Amino acid sequence: MKQPESRAIQNWLIKLNDLTYEIDDILDECATEFSKLKRKSSKLSRYISLKVILLRHKIGRRMNQVTRKLDAVAAERANFHLREMSINAERSTEFTATRETGPALNESHHVYGRERDTEKIVEILVNHVRGNEEISILPINGVGGLGKTTLARLVYKDRRVIHHFDKRIWVCVSDDFDLKTLLKAMIVSGGGNASDLMHLGSLQRVLWELLNQKRYLLVLDDVWNDDQDKWSQLRDVLACGLSGSSIIVTTRLKKVAEIMRTLPPHYLTGLSEEHCWMLLRERAFGQGNKELSPKLEAIGRQIVNKCSGVPLDAKALGGLLRFKRTEKEWIYVKESEMWELPEEENLILPTLRLSYHHLPLALRQCFAYCAVFPKDSRIQKEELIFLWMAHGYISSKRVMEVEDVGEEICNELVLRSLLQCDTDPDTNKPTLIMHDLVHDLARSILENEIPRTQVLRNVRNASYSKIRQVNLRRKLMAFPTSNKPEMDMSFVLTNFCRLRILDASWTGVVDLPRALGKLKHLRHLNLSGTGIRTLPKSLCSLLNLQVLNLDDCKELVALPKKMRYLVNLRHLGNRLEELECLKLCGDLKIRHLERVENPTDAKKANLAAKENLRVLWLLWEREKIASKSGGEEIDEKVLEALEPHRNLEYLVIKGFADCRNCSHLPQLGNLPHLKSLLIRNVAGIEYIIEDPTISDRVRQYFPSLETLHLKSLPNLKGLLKEQAMRSAEAFPNLEQLEIQNCASLILPPLSSSSLNKKLKRLCCSSTNMASLSKVDLDALSDLSVEIDKNMTRTAVETLRSVHNIVSSWCIYEADEGSLPEEALRGLNFVKHLEIASCDTVTCLPQGWLRHLTALEELHITSCSEIVEVPEGIEYLNTCLKKLFLCGLPKMVSLPRALRHLSSLHCMYLIGLPQLNLLPEWFDKLTSLQVLYISECPKLASLPANIRGMTNLRCLFVDKCPELERRCERGKGEDWHKIAHIPRLNIGKWLC
Repeated sequence: MKQPESRAIQNWLIKLNDLTYEIDDILDECATEFSKLKRKSSKLSRYISLKVILLRHKIGRRMNQVTRKLDAVAAERANFHLREMSINAERSTEFTATRETGPALNESHHVYGRERDTEKIVEILVNHVRGNEEISILPINGVGGLGKTTLARLVYKDRRVIHHFDKRIWVCVSDDFDLKTLLKAMIVSGGGNASDLMHLGSLQRVLWELLNQKRYLLVLDDVWNDDQDKWSQLRDVLACGLSGSSIIVTTRLKKVAEIMRTLPPHYLTGLSEEHCWMLLRERAFGQGNKELSPKLEAIGRQIVNKCSGVPLDAKALGGLLRFKRTEKEWIYVKESEMWELPEEENLILPTLRLSYHHLPLALRQCFAYCAVFPKDSRIQKEELIFLWMAHGYISSKRVMEVEDVGEEICNELVLRSLLQCDTDPDTNKPTLIMHDLVHDLARSILENEIPRTQVLRNVRNASYSKIRQVNLRRKLMAFPTSNKPEMDMSFVLTNFCRLRILDASWTGVVDLPRALGKLKHLRHLNLSGTGIRTLPKSLCSLLNLQVLNLDDCKELVALPKKMRYLVNLRHLGNRLEELECLKLCGDLKIRHLERVENPTDAKKANLAAKENLRVLWLLWEREKIASKSGGEEIDEKVLEALEPHRNLEYLVIKGFADCRNCSHLPQLGNLPHLKSLLIRNVAGIEYIIEDPTISDRVRQYFPSLETLHLKSLPNLKGLLKEQAMRSAEAFPNLEQLEIQNCASLILPPLSSSSLNKKLKRLCCSSTNMASLSKVDLDALSDLSVEIDKNMTRTAVETLRSVHNIVSSWCIYEADEGSLPEEALRGLNFVKHLEIASCDTVTCLPQGWLRHLTALEELHITSCSEIVEVPEGIEYLNTCLKKLFLCGLPKMVSLPRALRHLSSLHCMYLIGLPQLNLLPEWFDKLTSLQVLYISECPKLASLPANIRGMTNLRCLFVDKCPELERRCERGKGEDWHKIAHIPRLNIGKWLC
């Protein structure tokens, strides 16, 4: 791999790097502008269409310009004789030849500071595991350069080990964890001959003969393989020695250590400063130390601080000083960064760079970015993930949120010993620490990937168009990384219009100019610890803003009214107590309440004083994290501490997913203005209203409540406990009651409770309404029923008697056996049916559809096995108007039976990842007016006969990359098929 050393290549990389920034900016602006237009499109369609045309023209012109520049830069590449190579080739060709190790120790050099490590491992091998029938596997783990191989050699050469083991074998593994290659190396190291052995069976036989009935020690040095299956294959081959046979594994990766170990890994730590100095002195002056002067020793001991306990550093720096005897030369080494020292004399970074080249591509930018933080700094894990998000280094992955992906990458870098986990002693939050040597590695990578970083340090009037990140407190800008001492907020807003990150935390800023709204690329704005009182209205135009940090903004009294326009905002502040002084109005959503460890912090939010707050969401999201000890009690106290003002009208409580001990809710019934309440995933509660206490006696509970949603409350037995029911009236104004996944709840007769006063809409399961009669249901105007396996014929007859009010049905988590045709025979009045989460059904049973002769709308959703619908769907030919097929992961093609639906008006195909074509009979759907296709990535084209579907008025295609490309206006291969359709929405393009 050619390193970017020459000035010509440096300049070429600068041009290429500049172009990547320019392209990124154009694409980002394009997405932003179209997002704005999409938001306005429903109101000003003609005006928006003109704006789309103008925007396309503008973007197209800029892309043509940048394409010409890119072609010119590509042409220059021929001057440097660069060649392409795979990532694996990049690893192997550059390093493998120099990395092979053996058991021999260099007797001319002393090994310092490893006596205790050696003694501990020898003791384990010789005494602790000598009787183990299974192979004992002991990993030695640590960052590159700590001396893992040297320690393994010390153990291997120890006289007790030599005497204890019948056979000792040393194999340097490195990248090539190929079973046949490893077996050959073991045979040769063990004294055998493998030159003529080509087949795996022959190799296994010879190795077995070599090790059988022997207690052996095998050292596998420099292991990178984290494929558990490959390791299992090798381990099976090695299961042939006597009791006490052992394997030592040296690796930089904690993940490898965990996969291979049977014993706790030996985590190698750094040497003491004294041992590092002794090692550096020996390398610089030889073992005699004859030429050592007091002044050079003083400087040398300062140089040792660079080593951070890593022997490789001490040896390499000692080697650099070997022929340098002047104070000036030693001071130069002391004051230079490790990555600035000449690489031909310095083996440190090439050795460490192995860890970088073994990183998956998706992790490389994330790792190199860490060099932006100063050495020895604690990196807040959450903040680091937010910064990765802002730069676009990470994105959501399937069902994982982008923050979860960032967490995964942090964990991976820790497992690879590139970052270390710690806890901030002040905040008790997880932090990350980067070893100085690893920081030098990251910095060197940043230098190579963004060569202008160093170039710009001495350029006073450099262009600022590529600056992506600014830290006002540190006067730091990136990329390229450089300092600007005179930089203030006005300077930033004037010069850095393409920022992704603006960190003005703890700077004394008290006012933000309107010009902040011009930073249309901004993703991350940190104003924590500033004296701002208000935020400018222009903030609400930052459509790309993801994080707005307002921690410790104690003077802040209000947020802009149009914060709802910040459609990408994911994080507002970090702590509940920051809400204390804010004069909030309108809507407030508080997520991740499971992270609150002290209910006092929740009390400080002072929600009870927010008299203008109308809508409040309180969300626990415990399914994403492990439950903490004592979490149930804390959650109850947090919920009580977040008591809202009496003026609140809409309340959502969602969470408590694992809190079966949370058996009651606060006295929500005392909120006189509450109009809507949703309670979801509160596993432990049994009643919405418990026994009233003396202080809480009221004449009415929930006096203003109009809508009540109860979802996933498995232990809920009733709305009111008997004592509460006797003491006061409840829900006198309730108009709408929705119940879902509350299997223990059986509603009381409505006619004998206050629920019968105004209740008009009821949504529940057939079990929930088991005790209701026709009299109870007659007062309703709308009834939606979830059919379950406990549905009785009596219930069917009751529903038939009030069929005029039944608007929808749902068949949920059922199979053909649990819901026989007999139970559905009388449902010929149903107009809306949803079939959901029926995961054992591959084809809908005939009996589920045969009798639904009035059905107008059918939803088939989240059924993991469904691939077909029965021919019996033809009975719905004259009535069915809307069909939704959503979340069906195994459906490869549209069921042929759908060709009968000649009266169908709307078809929605959403989340069908295996769907790869629309059939040729598709034009049989002669009445189809709306076709909506989303999240069908394998669907690559439309059938030719769609041109003849003259009733088709609307076509929507979204998240189907290949189909979107083929449907592009005027250019796509399928454009001629759809050009006749009046309304088209293809991806983000309004056609």
